[in-house]
Amino acid sequence: MNEERARKLARHRVGEEHHMGIPMTDEEIKLRREYMSNMIRRVPTWQEVKDEQLDDMRIYKRGNDWYIEDQDLYEYNF
Repeated sequence: MNEERARKLARHRVGEEHHMGIPMTDEEIKLRREYMSNMIRRVPTWQEVKDEQLDDMRIYKRGNDWYIEDQDLYEYNF
C-alpha cells in the first residue's frame, strides 16, 4: 500500500548524508513529498514549505501523537 510505504519513508530524511536519512529513488521522493505535504497542509507554519525543505524534514508517530522534525532537528507535535 502506498500510504504505508510513504509513512515509512517520511520517518527518514532524503539522502544518507542527513541525520536519520536514507537513500531514496525519485519515485520514493515524490511519494514521500506528497504524503508529507498532505499531512502538514493545515499547519500554517509549514503550508509554504518547498520540496527541498521537505526533503530535510521528517514526520513520525509516537504513541497517539504525530511529530515533525524540521531541518534544525527541532521536534514539533501537531
